[in-house]
Amino acid sequence: MKSPAIRILVAVLIAAMSGTGIASAQYGVQSLEGLDTTDDPRRVPIPPRDRSNDPILVVKGGTLIDGTGAAPIVNATLVIQGDRILDVGRNVSVPANATRTVDASGLYIVPGLIDLHVHFTQQRGDDFGMYTDSDSAATIRGVLKLGQLLDGGITAVRDAGTRNDVAFKLKEAVEREMLDGPRVFWSGKIITSRSGHGDELTGTASGKPRGAGGASELGGGPNVRVATGPWDWRLAVREQIRRHVDWIKIGAPYSKEEITAAIDEAHMHGIPVMADAFGDYITWASEAGLDSLEHPLDMSDAIIQTMAENGTGFVPTITAFYNPTVLGYPTAGIPPGGFFFTWSRRFKVSHERSLEAVSKARQAGIKIGASTDIPFENEKRYPSDYFTELGFLKDAGFSDEEVLACATRTAAEILGMDDKLGTLVKGKLADVLIVAENPLTNIQNVRAMRMVITDGRVVRDRMGGSSTAED
Repeated sequence: MKSPAIRILVAVLIAAMSGTGIASAQYGVQSLEGLDTTDDPRRVPIPPRDRSNDPILVVKGGTLIDGTGAAPIVNATLVIQGDRILDVGRNVSVPANATRTVDASGLYIVPGLIDLHVHFTQQRGDDFGMYTDSDSAATIRGVLKLGQLLDGGITAVRDAGTRNDVAFKLKEAVEREMLDGPRVFWSGKIITSRSGHGDELTGTASGKPRGAGGASELGGGPNVRVATGPWDWRLAVREQIRRHVDWIKIGAPYSKEEITAAIDEAHMHGIPVMADAFGDYITWASEAGLDSLEHPLDMSDAIIQTMAENGTGFVPTITAFYNPTVLGYPTAGIPPGGFFFTWSRRFKVSHERSLEAVSKARQAGIKIGASTDIPFENEKRYPSDYFTELGFLKDAGFSDEEVLACATRTAAEILGMDDKLGTLVKGKLADVLIVAENPLTNIQNVRAMRMVITDGRVVRDRMGGSSTAED
């Protein structure tokens, strides 16, 4: 009979050998209160910045829907200095030295929209199969998508898996104002098992063989990091963190030990994890502390309950499965009717099942964020498919106000950025959308965009003569 001390020692050794351990309970990001940090989930301390001389933008006269759930404020004023909201509300003092004043009378001021699942490097055009082995071509596609997203009032996006560092360079370019675009949160390469989602030798849904741009026989490729065993999954996570990722993206299948190790490793460093998973893989990931589940795939009632109990966020991408099952992708030669050629989708996928899963998740109290994940025909489907997704959330039982929350406040909560994004509150980042009609009466009214402001900068302006620049 082993003594209690021996039993504890054996348990610790087994945990260490398995690669899972309990390290996340011993680590955590220290309090950063009072420090300036990067405006992303990494929260890296940076030198303090003096914003007192930054330009001041004033938006006045519109109806403010601040995204907190509070009642709209008529004839509101929003004051932005630099990239921050200086003040907002009805009785707001307007600085005398405003650089620009926008008259939003008769319009609606809402938080910028968030898309939690995009891929900047995915193909577009009738020749979508060309140049898949080129980082340069992928970057060009990403730059074009930045513009399309802004055209829809989308001011923040999470890239859920990119080719090498393309999404990171897009993020840097936007931050440095070299390009106009939504703020970018990126996840690096998808971490998966050999033959897992992303490592298949045929393209997802198209069935076409992948060339150098897809999976390879050793360790993955430019889009994927193949890992085997808990310790290698930990190493794969560390490799992505070394590249300054904001999120870790994981694809099923994996063992329970592998997903537990990966999530534990990421959380040790304060980095959140999203997973493309299904069935028991969802359960294992949720129990291990998964932050965000992508897609409504093979979700039983028991899985939904597990997610609710563990606080797992849900990013359903309903449109991503509606398109191939109902519409197909003609330019990619993909007929409608199913999700073809992908072994990790070897179960029935239908629009009705997607709506049912999202409806049940809503009823269970799971946080649900707006997202798209369109793999083909990007030039045709962005940004319109984002608004299609908002419509599908209504079909799943959300009210117009709840859908707006999915696209703003709740999306920011899932991102881990709700202290900076998602609502128009004093001190937060100035990501703002001005629209012509009330989105609380019809969520599709967010399409009637008149101005888009990201980081305090006007990047899309359809206001006509309703603003003035001060001397």
